[in-house]
Amino acid sequence: MISQNKLKFYNFSNEYLEYSKHLDTLNMKKNSKDWRLKHIKGFDSYLYNNEITYSNLEPTIIYDYMDSISNLSLRTKENRAVCIRMFLNFLFKQNKISFSGQQVFPKIKSTKHSTLPSYYTNDELNLLIQNLDPKLKTYKRDLAILLIFINYGLRLKDVKNLKFSNINWNENKIQIVQNKDNEINTFVMSEDIRYALLDYIKNERIESDSELIFLTVDGKQISDGGFYNIVAHAFKRANINTTWRHHGSHSLRHSLAISLLNQNIGINEIKNILAHDNIETTFIYLKANINELKKFALEVPQWKK
Repeated sequence: MISQNKLKFYNFSNEYLEYSKHLDTLNMKKNSKDWRLKHIKGFDSYLYNNEITYSNLEPTIIYDYMDSISNLSLRTKENRAVCIRMFLNFLFKQNKISFSGQQVFPKIKSTKHSTLPSYYTNDELNLLIQNLDPKLKTYKRDLAILLIFINYGLRLKDVKNLKFSNINWNENKIQIVQNKDNEINTFVMSEDIRYALLDYIKNERIESDSELIFLTVDGKQISDGGFYNIVAHAFKRANINTTWRHHGSHSLRHSLAISLLNQNIGINEIKNILAHDNIETTFIYLKANINELKKFALEVPQWKK
């Protein structure tokens, strides 16, 4: 049995630290890096407390570790296996171990009852727009925001930080840097969205020197909670059933992904439209479409002895 003293004085292995530095070179978001390292840390400490070095690591030891965390949830064990597989692949390429993560985890089955992304049909989204209250003093602003969320699938932060410099009125384009590679995504403004933006800017937006397009009635930047309320209140007014479904701005992003898939838009194009850094994220969005998912199903490994 592992002593509590060893647990207390656990130090990161050199392999763990090297992998952490490697993740820094990928320029990934901090929360993504922390998520990977959190799962690797459990495995790394297991080896340390059992006095196992990576030079002596064997697949059977990894399977023993997976058995040792059998009390964790299926989702946590799945995430742990995915992160360990990436870690092992790194060590294999560095010639620190004699096998790859793919060999240890050729398949990782995703949890059967994983939460499906919330999404809404085109008919429901039309109701969302049609039932927006024109008596609201922020009606024109809220209409423009909803149209942008629905038609472009932008993240909340992109709409929140949308500036006049992002809009090319002459070419009817909105251009935003959306991913870690600083690539610019260009969205063509439809007549409806162009009119909604101009109507808001000219007839409702408070006079302000702010570069931000969307402001509160007193000229401040809209908070994340403020954006959530805009979308949630629109759902409520449209009397759309949101039971068991999220009804914030992210649900509109999911809805666009499903709509594009139903139009037979390719998975790579959907990835580019949503500005995902990797295609695995796009597959998560598309899990809600059970019929189409069968065409694209990813087999995500199940550990076995």
